[in-house]
Amino acid sequence: MSWAAVAAVAAAAGAAISGYSAYSNGKTQSEQAQADADAAAAQGRLEAERIRKQKEKVQSAARAAAAENGLSVNEGTAVTINDQIERDGQYDAAMSEISGFNSSQRLQAESSIYKNNANTALATGALNAVAKGGWK
Repeated sequence: MSWAAVAAVAAAAGAAISGYSAYSNGKTQSEQAQADADAAAAQGRLEAERIRKQKEKVQSAARAAAAENGLSVNEGTAVTINDQIERDGQYDAAMSEISGFNSSQRLQAESSIYKNNANTALATGALNAVAKGGWK
């Protein structure tokens, strides 16, 4: 085998290795972004659940304070206060879920881009290997 042939094989192998390395990195980044997306969505749901539990504690404390002051907890101002706490708590919980979902969607899009880049790198590496190797 001539030095020119050895050089061509080495160049082709280098291009193939470079392409595979870029593919592996992109695939890893894609998997990490997907894991981050799943975690962001779960965190949003978890925070929403925490807010709902806190809302129940606040409602309970408000009812206890009203009853302690001799007010009926089933009518008038006490009901209005309870309803407002309910609305505020549900709104905050929904915003947490939406925020987690939005973060998840952004990270899933990132994952898709990394995956596409990985596939492009693999194809480019193969094409460069063929071009540098002089294969026909």
